[in-house]
Amino acid sequence: MGLDSVEILMKVETTFGIQIPGRDAEKIVTIGDFHNAVWKQLAGRYNDRCTSQALFYRLRKTFSEKFNFPPAQLRPDTPPEEIFPKYRRRRSYLDLARALNLELPPLVLTKPWAMFLNTFGLLTILGGLVVSLVLIIFFDCSKWALLIPAGGFCLTSLFSKLLEPKRTKIGSQTFRSFTMHVLALNYGTIVADEAANRKEIESVINHIISDMMGIDPEQIQPHQRIADDLGID
Repeated sequence: MGLDSVEILMKVETTFGIQIPGRDAEKIVTIGDFHNAVWKQLAGRYNDRCTSQALFYRLRKTFSEKFNFPPAQLRPDTPPEEIFPKYRRRRSYLDLARALNLELPPLVLTKPWAMFLNTFGLLTILGGLVVSLVLIIFFDCSKWALLIPAGGFCLTSLFSKLLEPKRTKIGSQTFRSFTMHVLALNYGTIVADEAANRKEIESVINHIISDMMGIDPEQIQPHQRIADDLGID
């Protein structure tokens, strides 16, 4: 397993309060192997109780109370963007997290700002790389010139932090995916020492991989090889 895979493994172990032996970790090749390795450590703690369903109703009740949203209209396929008020959304989002006493998925940039940030990063990092190569090849500068694109990366990271107030979009496409993301972020707190549900465990693992590697959770399937298909080192 590469460093990225090890970090994911450690996050999963912390989330579920388990420790996967090295001999089992070495056998993890596919997403399905990852699911099986975690489930093996949770043997005997199976339960048919649907934690995600209970969380859905908890979220729906709180949303309805805080935003005057009709409960009957809040269904699993309802886009979260239709629920949260656009005015002072960031404050409303933080207030909701405090009311629920849960960590919510981070807000993301709207499409125009995301494109602007990506363009800025492309220009500063790749532009810096081109400048450094020109300096090295044509002006016989030392390889320290390669620090220029590194500076572009740092500048892009700083700019991304400055854009934090502009992050007002809900990343999840449906309330179902939003609920599963909340469950993944708070699994240890919500479930505590209760028995585990395999389907939810698999979803939590997929969301952990999604958060850490920037992969759409819907694209993560049991048959996929972690390194070859998902490009995770």
